Amino acid sequence: MFKTDDTLVKVCMFLAGLIFFLYGTVMMFNYDFMIDRYPTFEDNLTTEFFLNWFGAVAFVAYVGILYMGFKGLDRGFFVYALPLVLLQIVWIYMNMQMTGENNMTGMFAWILLFALLVVARLRSGFSFSYEKAGSPFGVTDKPTQIMGYLAIAISAFNIIGYVIDPGGFIEQSPLLESNPQAEHSVLGITMINVCILISLLYQFRVGLSGVLVTMGVVAATMFLCGMLVGTVTFPDGGNPLLALFIVLNFIILTTIFFRNQSNF
Repeated sequence: MFKTDDTLVKVCMFLAGLIFFLYGTVMMFNYDFMIDRYPTFEDNLTTEFFLNWFGAVAFVAYVGILYMGFKGLDRGFFVYALPLVLLQIVWIYMNMQMTGENNMTGMFAWILLFALLVVARLRSGFSFSYEKAGSPFGVTDKPTQIMGYLAIAISAFNIIGYVIDPGGFIEQSPLLESNPQAEHSVLGITMINVCILISLLYQFRVGLSGVLVTMGVVAATMFLCGMLVGTVTFPDGGNPLLALFIVLNFIILTTIFFRNQSNF
């Protein structure tokens, strides 16, 4: 498992995967648990939308750990996951300060998760220097390079868009209600976009990462399916810009995956 003989690394990665899995499944399939647990969470479509989004991100990280369980550890995963978990801890702390809630269970879970990933990263033996690949994304395939550039551009656009207009995402989504919790959730999504951008820039420098590309395809497929279901359920409540980005991400990531899958 994980193609390592280090038992501590195996245990850390197993427990990290378990936390990601539990967090993801609860957020996606039992959001009533979260609403009942936190008084400031309103029981409406806006809360469900953002809980499902965060749950999907956690579940995709679990898929990445499953992938590495068979294929072996990949330092690209840590380049993405460590900032993700650290920013999630910051985000939870900010939420606690904003609402006055004492979400120590969530805070402890994410601090433990961060510690597990740090231990696994330190004992993995991967270098902390990232040598530049001979070509962008470590490939000479032009379509792959173009898709990689587009992925970077979309991530950067989303981050810049939040900085310019933090409330724009909610305003452009007719079914979402503007409230402090929703606005804080958009900040959390922006933090996730920062981690995605970091992982893309990492791959631009050192080459494509099998686990990161696979995670991206899984995430793109999940969001595309969610968008299609939402379009049927709420035909007049979509966000055209978000829908465009979801479709583009799916095209970009599946193109990169299928043109390079023999390397993964």
